Amino acid sequence: MGRGLIRRLAAAVLLLAPLLAGPGAARALDIDRVATSQGTILALSGTFVDGDASRVLTALTREPIMEVQLNSPGGSMKSGLDVGMTLRAQQVATRVAGGRECASACFFAFLGGVLRSVDRSGRLGVHMHSAASSDAYVGKLREILGARQFSIDDRIRLIVLLNEQMSARAAGMIAAYVVRMGVAIEVFDPLFATPHFDIHWLTEQELRQFNVVNVVG
Repeated sequence: MGRGLIRRLAAAVLLLAPLLAGPGAARALDIDRVATSQGTILALSGTFVDGDASRVLTALTREPIMEVQLNSPGGSMKSGLDVGMTLRAQQVATRVAGGRECASACFFAFLGGVLRSVDRSGRLGVHMHSAASSDAYVGKLREILGARQFSIDDRIRLIVLLNEQMSARAAGMIAAYVVRMGVAIEVFDPLFATPHFDIHWLTEQELRQFNVVNVVG
């Protein structure tokens, strides 16, 4: 494949990417306040979607929040990162309460807590990011497949380039964020080794070893 064609394919990839969002039609994150004798808890549950960070910020600035509790199967990775950065900026604590689960994008939101804890019967899970559920991403793949000005082989190459670019950008975003949150890079081992259709539930030892939790329950 000549350099000219490589440049044309790369330019096309730049026009089609980035696409790091999760499901486009998912319901927004549920944000609830729970009053306790110790203070107000902000409970985040449901699926992370784009725009959740601004809603969480609004909720955090209405009144002092003792801690943020998370219970979510995931959603948009970018939303999870945005919510996590919002939590860190507001210097709040995060917690996965007993009997609750926080996985995928929720894991990144959890890391935003200055103080982080997981109850003994709570679970925190990680897996590799995927854009397979993104309607926008599927639409772009359909666009590439329909680009008749390219041969079949070149369309395959274009898809490979798009996937490589997306994977590299996602990995870079995750790495920068995890390090910024003070978590050991060893957490990448289970994170990137676990397929998107599966979940690796971090053990108590891993939670402490990777500095994912920094409060002893």
